[in-house]
Amino acid sequence: MSFRPIRIVQLSLILLLSIFSLGGISQAQTPTGGLNGVVTDPSGGVIAKAAVRLTNAGGASLDASTNRDGFYEFKGLAPGIYTVTAVAKGFAIFAKEDVQVLAGQTQQLNIGLLIHVEEEKVEVSDSSTKVDIDPSNNAGMVVMQGKDLEALSDDPDELQSELQTLAGPSAGPNGGQIYIDGFTAGTLPPKASIREIRINQNPFSAEYDKLGYGRIEILTKPGTDQFHGQLYFTGTTAAFNARNPFAILPAGTSSPDNHSTQYSGNIGGPLSKKASFFFNAEGRDVIDLKIVNTQSFVDPNTFQIVPFSAIVPNPGRRYEISPRLDYQLTPTNTLTARYQYFHNTDENEGTGQFNLANQGFNIVNAEHTLQISDTQVVNAKIINETRFQFLRTTEAQTPVSATPTIQVQGAFTSGGNVQGVLNDTLDRYEIQNYTSMAVGKHFVKFGVRVRSNRDENFQTANFNGAFSFGRRLTPPTSASCPGPSVQITGVQAYQQLVMGLANGQSVQSLTNCGFGPTNYSVSASPVGDPTVHVNWFDAGLYAQDDWRVRPNLTLSYGLRFETQNNISDHADFAPRLGIAWGIGGTPKNPPKTVLRAGFGMFYDRFGYDLVAQQQRLNGSIQQQFIVNNPNFYLSNTPPVSQLQQSGTAATTYAVNPHLRTPYTMQTGVSVERQLGKSANLAVTYLNARGVHAFFTNNINAPDIANGGPPPFPNQGTIFQYQSDGVFRQNQLIVNSSIRMGTKLSAFGYYTLNYAKSDTGGSGYFPSNPFDPSEDYGRASFDIRHRMFIGGTASLPYAFRLSPFMIATSGTPFNVTTSQDPFGDLQFNQRAAFAICPSASQSVKQTPFGCFDANPQPGEKIVPINFLTGPGKFTLNLRLSKAFGFGKKAETANAGPGGGPGPGGTFGRGPGGGGPGQRGGFGGRGPAGPDSNLSNHRYGLTFSVAVRNIFNNVNPDTPIGDVSSSLFGRSNGLAGRPFSQSTSNRRIDLQATFSF
Repeated sequence: MSFRPIRIVQLSLILLLSIFSLGGISQAQTPTGGLNGVVTDPSGGVIAKAAVRLTNAGGASLDASTNRDGFYEFKGLAPGIYTVTAVAKGFAIFAKEDVQVLAGQTQQLNIGLLIHVEEEKVEVSDSSTKVDIDPSNNAGMVVMQGKDLEALSDDPDELQSELQTLAGPSAGPNGGQIYIDGFTAGTLPPKASIREIRINQNPFSAEYDKLGYGRIEILTKPGTDQFHGQLYFTGTTAAFNARNPFAILPAGTSSPDNHSTQYSGNIGGPLSKKASFFFNAEGRDVIDLKIVNTQSFVDPNTFQIVPFSAIVPNPGRRYEISPRLDYQLTPTNTLTARYQYFHNTDENEGTGQFNLANQGFNIVNAEHTLQISDTQVVNAKIINETRFQFLRTTEAQTPVSATPTIQVQGAFTSGGNVQGVLNDTLDRYEIQNYTSMAVGKHFVKFGVRVRSNRDENFQTANFNGAFSFGRRLTPPTSASCPGPSVQITGVQAYQQLVMGLANGQSVQSLTNCGFGPTNYSVSASPVGDPTVHVNWFDAGLYAQDDWRVRPNLTLSYGLRFETQNNISDHADFAPRLGIAWGIGGTPKNPPKTVLRAGFGMFYDRFGYDLVAQQQRLNGSIQQQFIVNNPNFYLSNTPPVSQLQQSGTAATTYAVNPHLRTPYTMQTGVSVERQLGKSANLAVTYLNARGVHAFFTNNINAPDIANGGPPPFPNQGTIFQYQSDGVFRQNQLIVNSSIRMGTKLSAFGYYTLNYAKSDTGGSGYFPSNPFDPSEDYGRASFDIRHRMFIGGTASLPYAFRLSPFMIATSGTPFNVTTSQDPFGDLQFNQRAAFAICPSASQSVKQTPFGCFDANPQPGEKIVPINFLTGPGKFTLNLRLSKAFGFGKKAETANAGPGGGPGPGGTFGRGPGGGGPGQRGGFGGRGPAGPDSNLSNHRYGLTFSVAVRNIFNNVNPDTPIGDVSSSLFGRSNGLAGRPFSQSTSNRRIDLQATFSF
């Protein structure tokens, strides 16, 4: 027991010495000084959670970390000379000596960190799984960077569909909004140019116009202080892949060749001490296949209704270049410029499923994008960002056939494509100015965004004319029409027409017997030029404050104001509110559980394309004529001039003076929980209520129910955009993320979704023009269950496995009749429930029940989207093997002898350890599976990427037309990301050389 007083004295001395040594840096002298500043990356972007250390001449030190705006601060410093050291994940260590702190003054030192190439290759921090009350660190978001991106496809079209899937159904009926370096619109940058992807971050921020749940932010790569680059090649051929099960080939024939090759190269590095660059070039050469599949095709030789399948080659070529320049104008001002040129050609688009080969059209797209950003650190607490984007998109579309379109409802579509010739030039301008201010416990942001679109659109849609064949009742028996009055389908009417014409019968006699087209439509320009010019403008202003009320409580509130032209609704206010409470957290012990709640209003704009459609069919630039039950077909079709002279009324679009801007009110509550050191879990409930949703209505429809005429008898069909739609959505979302350094990175979610609506968007036509609310019911995006899992895992011997799994329940689909009772080309009338067996010819017995394709008064109409298609599942896997060679580069923070270094930030313990993982920027842990490659000068990686590895067949949404022989069945594969028409399972071989 005699040692106890000595031990107490020793501990007391140690404590006193510690207090005095720290006192020399922080207290015990008056007056004192201070030091603060902002830590930024080479592009001028702020770096959150960077570690900053201040060391005095005696060796005593104080540590601080930057907040989410890159700001750090030391207060109460004794005057003297100090050394400042700073570091952050993926950046080289910064050190500055002889920093003088004066009494009574606060010095400012802004720190610019440079990217450390070797560190960027091997370190993946697990700090992103920690929960906190910062509004931007919600655990429900998905952040992908570095090796995480390997789970995504390299194909640009696949990549975009995968990102939309990651955004999930929370984005509402219009899908997720993609932002590229803070800008809206534009082509997705090549995957090789992407540094980071963030999804669903800070969902109730007033800075953004679109729904936060579903927002996709893409950040591109800046240059670095060392030269590095990459060459990449990937490809596949038909021999590797499983064919589309809907491609039925005649005996003795083989499928056309199909293949895909994609190649890219990039290089980045310094141009000077203040400038760096990154340049990427990429190309793709592909021959895809479009599969035509119908069970009801009229053989032109035998006139029998037979199954028909065809495989149509769909070649395409794409290339793009994307340079980026970062230049530090001054220590507090950074300029970034990025340019991207994209060019794409596709042949035989528009074919497949019901669309025959002559429905194809060829497309040539090109896009120029210029983005310029200037970041100015005004002082230690204020940052201003100015961004400008110019984007020019050109599109040329040419149909392979100019013959009239023949649309046989529920069977096939042939003839020339109704879209016609298209030449479009769209210029988009966008300018933003955002300011961030740290004021005590408040972090204030405000700014403005202005966008302007100028569109010149030349389009000959429907200039070739279109004949539609729908379900109908034939006339009673007569001398010229033997046989009883019966219900026939559109394909049966078409069969009788072409067979009768081949036998010498006249069109007039055949149409009199009910075998003619349901209607004929054709468009023309009375002024000889259908070009439309649109000037579209919108502006948005916002202000937001994140108030740290208590160390474990943050209150965020903001307001956004939006306006636009071409609509009478010019003032849209969108309040946003959010709260985050760290349950049980203290300043020294971050909370393990965070409760969040938020509310926001989000507006949708009346787009320039809708303005263009209104102008195009205003009755002067372009006119559309609809002839119901025409007594002509193909060879004796009258010219447009004759239709005008005969008094046929034109179809027009009328401007709606009472159109409102749609908005969604979204409320969310979530509980986030830290699970150990490397994982988290978030459970979120979302309620969304949308009002003033757009749809298109026929405001001059005849009153069929009462036998009355249309409201304007002397005019034709009048379409009008209306904003009376609504939708309701409730979701339960479970997110989880696991980050274990370079060993394992995994993330995923499950969503339970319920949604109802009475519109499917601006192009939706109500089944009853007089009462659009009859269509209120299950929404088209009411996919009940959805699950996603992705990530990357490091395996022994430098192998890496990256899975990407998606599973969803079925998509809702409607039960329709292929009838057009209002004569406006909308074959969307729903069937009625019926009882089987039935003597009625219009009643059809199906595996889903009995339906009446010719509903009678008193029958119950089938609710909208009553049926559900099959579920979908796909698992994509990428397996890669890396080789390192060349001289090894020495790293500044390697521990001795390859064993465990001191670990921790700046080498301070405990830190480190773990296979192939670094503890901050301390020493290296024991060699892991990838560590032998981490500091080689050159790397070579071979990969095998398999899409839909189990070859699971994912059918498209089933056919809902009860008159179709395919009712309730699919005639093609579901689209991306589940599959594509060329192959059901696809295998790509890849090689990457990096230095």
